[in-house]
Amino acid sequence: MTLAGPSHVSPGLQAFTVLIARGVQSTVDGLSAEVRQAVLAELFRMGTRASEEHSGHTPCPPYTLRLDVADCRMHVELDPMRTRLSLTGLTRPRPH
Repeated sequence: MTLAGPSHVSPGLQAFTVLIARGVQSTVDGLSAEVRQAVLAELFRMGTRASEEHSGHTPCPPYTLRLDVADCRMHVELDPMRTRLSLTGLTRPRPH
């Protein structure tokens, strides 16, 4: 087995699971490679940031974020207590 990245984990940090809802996966698959990469990179950036911000803090309830990335509207549910980030919606503008 090969490890990617450092072989140690900082105390108190927890990994976040990043999920794409089944109904959203086909929309993600239909994106151009460049846009798909931007969307996925943002999800993992958010998961990393959330793990840093919520490690060792008082648990907070899930919350939903709406953001625009690469001309796509993303709906993301962040559940710090379950260390899970889910892409629950993705829309992109129709070409003119």
